[in-house]
Amino acid sequence: MASEVVSLALGTVTDLLAEEARFLFGVADQVKELEVELIGMQRLLKDADKKQLNDSTVRNYVRKIRRLAYRTEDVLEEFAVEIESRRRGHGFRKAFRRFAGLVSEGTVLHRVASEIASIKAGINSLTKNLQTYGVIALSSTEDGQSSNARLDQNQQRLRQTYPHQVEEYFVGMEDDIRQLVSLITDEGIRSHRVISVYGMGGLGKTTLARKIYKHIEVERAFKQFAWVSVTQQCNTMTVFRDLLKQLVPDERKESVEKMDERELVGELYKVQKETKSLVVLDDLWEIEDWKRLSVAFPFAEADSKILITTRNQKLAEVEFPYPLNLLNEDEGWELLQKRAFAKRNGADCESDPRLEAVGRAIVRKCGNLPLAISAIGGVLSQKTSLEEWETVKNDVDSYIRMSEGGKEEGYGAVLQVLALSYDELPYHLKPCFLYLGQYREDEDIDAEMLYRMWTAEGMVSSDHRRKGETLTDVAERYLYEMASRSMLQVKFYEFSTSRKVESCYLHDLMRDFCLARGKEVEFLKLLDFRGGNDPLSDYSTERDDCTPRCSIHMEDGKKHCLGDVDSMISMALEASGQLRSLTLSGGTERRTANISFPEVICDSTKFKYVKVLKFEGYRFMGKGLPKGIKKLVSLRFLSVKDSDLETLPSSIGQLQFLETLDIRVSYQIKVPDVLRELKGLRHLYFSVHTEVEGGQLSFLGLSKLETLVGFNGNFGDLKHLSGLNNLRFLNAFVRIISKEKNDVPQMLNYLNSNRHKLREAQLVIIADFQNKVVLPFRDLLSCHCLHQLSLTWGRCEFQKVRAPLSPSNLSELRLFGCSIEGDPMNFLGYLSNLRRLTLSTVDLVDRKVMIIDANAFPKLVSLEITAIKNLEKWVVAEGSMPNLSHLTIDRCEALEMIPDGLRFITTLRKLEIKMPEEFIVRRIHGIDGRGGPDRDKICHVPVIAIQSVLPPKNWD
Repeated sequence: MASEVVSLALGTVTDLLAEEARFLFGVADQVKELEVELIGMQRLLKDADKKQLNDSTVRNYVRKIRRLAYRTEDVLEEFAVEIESRRRGHGFRKAFRRFAGLVSEGTVLHRVASEIASIKAGINSLTKNLQTYGVIALSSTEDGQSSNARLDQNQQRLRQTYPHQVEEYFVGMEDDIRQLVSLITDEGIRSHRVISVYGMGGLGKTTLARKIYKHIEVERAFKQFAWVSVTQQCNTMTVFRDLLKQLVPDERKESVEKMDERELVGELYKVQKETKSLVVLDDLWEIEDWKRLSVAFPFAEADSKILITTRNQKLAEVEFPYPLNLLNEDEGWELLQKRAFAKRNGADCESDPRLEAVGRAIVRKCGNLPLAISAIGGVLSQKTSLEEWETVKNDVDSYIRMSEGGKEEGYGAVLQVLALSYDELPYHLKPCFLYLGQYREDEDIDAEMLYRMWTAEGMVSSDHRRKGETLTDVAERYLYEMASRSMLQVKFYEFSTSRKVESCYLHDLMRDFCLARGKEVEFLKLLDFRGGNDPLSDYSTERDDCTPRCSIHMEDGKKHCLGDVDSMISMALEASGQLRSLTLSGGTERRTANISFPEVICDSTKFKYVKVLKFEGYRFMGKGLPKGIKKLVSLRFLSVKDSDLETLPSSIGQLQFLETLDIRVSYQIKVPDVLRELKGLRHLYFSVHTEVEGGQLSFLGLSKLETLVGFNGNFGDLKHLSGLNNLRFLNAFVRIISKEKNDVPQMLNYLNSNRHKLREAQLVIIADFQNKVVLPFRDLLSCHCLHQLSLTWGRCEFQKVRAPLSPSNLSELRLFGCSIEGDPMNFLGYLSNLRRLTLSTVDLVDRKVMIIDANAFPKLVSLEITAIKNLEKWVVAEGSMPNLSHLTIDRCEALEMIPDGLRFITTLRKLEIKMPEEFIVRRIHGIDGRGGPDRDKICHVPVIAIQSVLPPKNWD
């Protein structure tokens, strides 16, 4: 892990040299020399990684290297302050008196030069020591692969699998077996010649492959079989030879040993073409390995088939992918019973209800992962009483860590399996993965904010940018890469046309590994005070603590058994070393934890290099952030999201390196007009309750801004948007007070003039309730960057809009309280990318019918119709809404019946009906309880929620 820390320091050096070299008078050459030393050290560490954990001396040297890398970053942070000071004309003396107490240019340069010389000497010394212990600098590979990927021979033997091995305790996967056997034995499906089963480590991919390989229908369908365990160290010659020896007669096996690679490929191809064969490539890791192996398989010319197991989703998607999921709770409990009761002489071991309850709780704590359940089942096989099972349940994590078969690195067999995925990560992704350890268990991690924090800490390399990409694009690719390697799961925006990731989360056991490795390599300190815990007892309070990141979890309320919240946070911070990242997670949802802002953050030297500061879910006792926050001169990321923060200090304008500012607080916040001073700002998030001290905010000069969320004409001048030349994402509120005071035309002009750079816009347009101005639908839809649109209290003249419409990227549309002239469905059905439509409390002015024609709404997924008081008839034609999944019909009191055409929508998965009791009885349940005339229209829907409600009030 020290190599990843060196990578971060190296990135800081490289960026400084590339962008700021003209400022480094007197020491630029030394910085360049330091870069060369760091590159050499990084190569050494790629070999040291696999040695350090088995050799205490090497491990100690690596720890020293890690600290040198942090020290390097510290020195370069001083450079950054110096550079910005020169650019802004403040001078050396003012900048460094605030930052480090330095008083002259000569003093600064002398100190920096001395520090660099000292660091270089330290690197040289450690390099010699590592080489003495047999650590050899490895050349870097193009893909940045970890040297750990080439495991030693003992590890490789442990990873070998064989088709004849029998899994004694096998449960679940019946549907998977049935589907895979059908795919493999079906001779008519040419596109399924290669089937790739993928999923995270420990899911049972190999066990499933063995079941398929030995299945009676499969044995009948093929003439010959071959199984090879590929693992990370894929030697194509060895794989080809092992396969061919299994597919040729015994008398030819000796000749196979003498073949070169070309001969092996030719013979393998010929054998599979002539004789129907099934080949299993178990535990394949890399796409490149598959490309090298694939030349030996006659996909189009034979009936032979290949079954692959892999953790790499990208590899699986090259061919026919088959995802493998976790066991459900019943299957997990069945597996636990088989394993736990295996040695009880075949007696009937059905548990009593109390034992079953504990067992199911254990299954849930194992995350329904088969490997973990089997490991704990082995522990329970020695336990007979309910009390012993309770003890195991309360300490599942420890038992998993010590599970049989795992000696190396202090990990049990379960975490060893998960660790393999981590070991195979490219070096630049390892710190990104360990960063996830700061989040709570089962937390949906906001992907966008995660990208911002990675970038703030220098974990996203500008070297990885492609043409036209931002660092956010690079970070998103990082997340995709980890997801494809089954390190984490991702959740996409349901209604996005660009398939963007909304959030990600870690499997519980993967999080346990993440935290364990992060603590081990001094990457992250997690202090969880919830539930009366005292996490400080697990960490050293000695001064040599160099863990650069601290994450503190609190719970709702002000008191704790260890003391008050403020004291606990102060204790935690005092016990920390010099920090670069501090995140505090307070209350959940709308509940907040009560604290005072810890002043030590602004007063202690421990925080002068902090880049990330996140206080989320707190009530700051009626106070704002202190003025002293200006001392955090290296701060890149600041978030107080979901907190109760009343004011933002004007001194925040002095944070010249701030890139992300998130002030989406729970209630109202006062913001001074100083944001224009933050020239490095790239991502800005406002609360809907933002109030500006002294009128309006100026956005002039924020030329680097890429993301602007919550912009409101009440506190910002629309004219300033034209100066945001790098804006990629805009979320804005626009008001229409009257015909004379209408900001929509100006917003439309901005959207159209910036369509080449602005990727996505989300607008909320609110018209005056009394004076319902006509909304310019056609003009809005002509904005190709407009993806989400919400309209309130305006007038929609649909009868004046004629098809065909210009292509639109609109994916979500909400109309609330609008007056509608014409049939909205006749117009909106042509929006080819619309995925979500909500009509709420709208007034149908001149008709009481809505008709959805055939082929309308081709991509619509969600439709909600709420409180349309005069809608009497709704017609849905067969062939419309072919992708509709969720439909809500809510308080449409005049509606005569449910549309007959719903019976043709086979994709519908959830139907919510909230109507008056009389309608529900008459149309759905029937007067006699045997079903009304509408029941058959919806009986095919898997989930139907019916609720009796009162009709809406106060329509006008």
